[in-house]
Amino acid sequence: MKKFYSGSSVREADKKAIEKFRVPGISLMENAGRGAAEALLRRFPDTRGFTFLCGPGNNGGDGFIAARHIGLWGREASVISTVSLDKYKNDAASAAISAKNCGVSIVCSKDMKDEDIAYRLRTAGVVVDALLGTGSSGAPRGEVVRLIEHCREAAHVVSLDIPSGVDPDSGETYGTVLTAGATITFLAEKVGLAVSPGCLHSGEIEVCGIGIRPDLLLGDHQLTGYDASDIPALRPRFPKDAHKGTRGALLVVGGSETFRGAPLLAGMGALRAGCGLVFLAVPDFMAADVSSFLPEAILLPLPSKGGVIRYRTVEKAISPWFDKCGAIVLGPGIGRGLEPELVTNWIRDEWKKPLLIDADALHNIGGADSKETPHNRRDSVVITPHEGEAAFLLGTSAKKVAANRMASCADLSKKFGTALLKGPHTLICSATERRVILEGGPELAVPGSGDVLSGVIGAFLASGMGCADAATLGALLHGASGRLCARKEGILARELADCIGLWRE
Repeated sequence: MKKFYSGSSVREADKKAIEKFRVPGISLMENAGRGAAEALLRRFPDTRGFTFLCGPGNNGGDGFIAARHIGLWGREASVISTVSLDKYKNDAASAAISAKNCGVSIVCSKDMKDEDIAYRLRTAGVVVDALLGTGSSGAPRGEVVRLIEHCREAAHVVSLDIPSGVDPDSGETYGTVLTAGATITFLAEKVGLAVSPGCLHSGEIEVCGIGIRPDLLLGDHQLTGYDASDIPALRPRFPKDAHKGTRGALLVVGGSETFRGAPLLAGMGALRAGCGLVFLAVPDFMAADVSSFLPEAILLPLPSKGGVIRYRTVEKAISPWFDKCGAIVLGPGIGRGLEPELVTNWIRDEWKKPLLIDADALHNIGGADSKETPHNRRDSVVITPHEGEAAFLLGTSAKKVAANRMASCADLSKKFGTALLKGPHTLICSATERRVILEGGPELAVPGSGDVLSGVIGAFLASGMGCADAATLGALLHGASGRLCARKEGILARELADCIGLWRE
């Protein structure tokens, strides 16, 4: 697991280092700057020239110190600052004066023409972004915007602490934002480096110390990150004498004339994840498809009407199976309209054990004006929307959800239960914590991928895992398996499910 901290938490850590451990602020800045310079030379050992872009605050001070050390170690270091040297204050002023006195070339961007800046950045070996740190907020302004825009012409860009324009607490971006190939962050990783869209601008992340052990300075973290190395600890363990019932039984309810494959893929994902028994409750006209495509599943054909499951027959058809199952996956391919809506709401109301709601079932439970409120949310419910579905549930736009994924996921959790917001660096929010999945990539963006994910999570819910852990493990296996089977373009969702069964820690 990785721990991610807010900007305010790190600023409090700096304050603690100064006040409790009596380490002067300039010493912390010196340690950070030197560490950044060492990291830059490890990353670019053959590069001669480094151009630092230094903003008016402490992040700029870190940049001045890193530039001074780069110069002391025989490389060419120059600085383009956003303000004149007499405008710097406190530790940043000391860092700027020291860099100048040690021979670092410093010029203010206000004294440069656009074409001169563009040429300097285009011909630099590495451009280092020290414009805005974790203390900044809102959209970049003035000279900072000007320099960020010219960075698009640079061959290599590295950010110090966080890419300028990325909110350290949420990953939001405002207006102009810098895209780095790597980020050297200080003391601890910031939330904004792990959450989209911020993570899309951060590149590879390296943590640099400030001279005091992080555990002595940092308090509670705000976000927990999981990658493939965490799978073994999360995976359920079964005794040697385990049988099908021990591994859990899952009921998948879905399917329609238009979306016949969705519940099959969910069932396949569940079986590949190790589910003991999978019951597929699907429209009767899909019986032949189920039997031929997934004979390992137990078929529960449901009477249909107009190409969808008929509501009036659902209770009689599937309620006898409730006692046999530990969880339900509701929604893959179920369709929209009156009948699917009635089926969805009946199951949601009657089923009291773990319930995963996905796909059209999310639409069927209603949008922002539905009866779902924080007062009737259920800890046993998991929802797995993509950004468009999340927007419908929250009464906003997909664009706004994508811009502020953390807050959107937290709002979904307050309304429904455990929320898994799919997308780049999938987020999981429950009543007590926030998690981010550090696996997964564009190979997962194929039809049916989400259905497989629902089935995998459903398998772990059925085994008795808690909702947040089941969602986390399911998303990790889904992402790691996507990487495993991405040997060619255009993988199929069924191949993704197969790779889940092949994945070994």
